[in-house]
Amino acid sequence: MIIDDKGRLFKKINLIDLLIILIILAAGVFLFNKFQKANIVTPLAKQDPVAITFIIESLPEYAADNVEINDPVTDKVTSAYLGKVTKVEKLPDRSYAPDQDGRYVRSSKEGYCSLEFTVEGTGVFNGKVVNIGNTNYYVYRDTTVYVGDTILFTRIKNIEKK
Repeated sequence: MIIDDKGRLFKKINLIDLLIILIILAAGVFLFNKFQKANIVTPLAKQDPVAITFIIESLPEYAADNVEINDPVTDKVTSAYLGKVTKVEKLPDRSYAPDQDGRYVRSSKEGYCSLEFTVEGTGVFNGKVVNIGNTNYYVYRDTTVYVGDTILFTRIKNIEKK
């Protein structure tokens, strides 16, 4: 038999003792997972110079005119300092509207333009993801940033290690 008349498993260990050992092991595994070090970037991690290119497909020209070289760039949500603007390129507006047949076609609105600007700063670079202020920035991420005195709703077009 597996359990004898004294309640021992294989004539070696009591079932209640086995249950207590299993509970202690489960509690140990739970506590290990609970207090395991979080996967966050420490302030001592090696900071690499990075260039992030932001794009805005359609915004009023007066807002685009406020973006200048050397303007500081800060994330609105996390307040992380991303760096300074090093390149600004104003392009034709990229709006889409229905034509006479109901198909959406590229058009432009008067007084609007698209804007691409590059920001150079430092962060922990990993492939196409850069971590700045414990926030991951990656290509095609929508981000709201302050550029100088202007708030812009942007999308990340490219990230490069400098």
